[in-house]
Amino acid sequence: MDFNYMSWMDKLPDKLEASLQNILEMTNRHEESYMSAENASVGQLWVAIAHMNQQINDLEQIVHAQRKALNNLDQEVNVNQHLDENLEESLKRY
Repeated sequence: MDFNYMSWMDKLPDKLEASLQNILEMTNRHEESYMSAENASVGQLWVAIAHMNQQINDLEQIVHAQRKALNNLDQEVNVNQHLDENLEESLKRY
């Protein structure tokens, strides 16, 4: 599907436009499904949200595996404490 008709997208920063194009391409693979929804636009949004949620879940699994690997090192490394401290410092700056 050609998304060039969406001229507002051209006004987005390049990285954001590329990200949106990627989401639209992934979502469009399921056009047959969301087009059968009562409101196809809403169905399309839900498919996009589902794709993004799957990506988040995949990243969470990677982070969990990395934390587990780091915690199993011979060294005494408390990853959660370190991450919590970094988060706390970051939040204080904002």
